[in-house]
Amino acid sequence: MTAMKRLLLAGLLLVTPAYAVTVDRIAAVIDRQVLTVSEVNQMAELRFFPRVAGRSEDDYRHDILEALIAQALRYRDVERFGAQDIPKDSIEARLVEIQHRFASPAELDAALARAELTPDELRALIKRQLQVEAYIQERFAPMVFVSNEDIADYYNGPWRQQRVERGLPVPPLNDVREEIRTLIRSRQLDQQIETWTTQLRARANVDVYAWR
Repeated sequence: MTAMKRLLLAGLLLVTPAYAVTVDRIAAVIDRQVLTVSEVNQMAELRFFPRVAGRSEDDYRHDILEALIAQALRYRDVERFGAQDIPKDSIEARLVEIQHRFASPAELDAALARAELTPDELRALIKRQLQVEAYIQERFAPMVFVSNEDIADYYNGPWRQQRVERGLPVPPLNDVREEIRTLIRSRQLDQQIETWTTQLRARANVDVYAWR
């Protein structure tokens, strides 16, 4: 064997394994924490995060990555103050919600197999998500205050307009006061969460690379 052939053979031996092994790609880096494309794929397979109607597959996967980044940032804050223990009933209830995104339990089992996750690993993901939600309720929910003026303004504005546009009757304010209070509280809480997450992201070094 000539020297040139030996060099070519050596080159092939070095290159071939690289092509034979599937290397996971980095989806994002949060400081030193790495999120991979495989994690995005797993969440997509499991429909872990609800899909907004009309979003393309590419948009949905990007939404998943953004949700994973947000959850990672939030969980850091949760750990600082101590994550709450989550009752098993709450975990199972959320698992049922995810199951309902599939036509049958067998389809969820198949999705778990494709994602290479066990049911207990899915429960662990759910637990972390619920720990973040519990922290939000403890820290931010008490800060949300809805006045009677807020309720009246919403009733006479967006709420009434939506009912009229849909051809629905507009009941008296007193009949729907608590329903509107809940809607406003939910929106205000979402705003608090968005502000908090934006602040967390501003303090971290977040680099996004790919989501599929």
